[in-house]
Amino acid sequence: MKSLKDKLKNHTEDIVLENMEEMLTSEEFAGVCTCEKCLLDIASYALNRLPAKYIVSHSGNVHTKIAEFEQQYRVDIIKVLTQGIKIVSKNPRH
Repeated sequence: MKSLKDKLKNHTEDIVLENMEEMLTSEEFAGVCTCEKCLLDIASYALNRLPAKYIVSHSGNVHTKIAEFEQQYRVDIIKVLTQGIKIVSKNPRH
């Protein structure tokens, strides 16, 4: 079963992490804590509210990216990440 697990990838996770990193470097979120605990809380908040987008990888290489460039998908990710950043910033667990 381990080999099956290695061939499935939640593409939403990659997109959330990429967008979160980009957003946290913007002036809008200057001063937001970027310690590991806060980053994980923000990412977890977003990932628990977005649908998983699984793709199949062959020989460890992802051959297809899904929905990454769909406008509504990106808007949803940015919206949920913004909410997560604001919530975690107001209530950091560190």
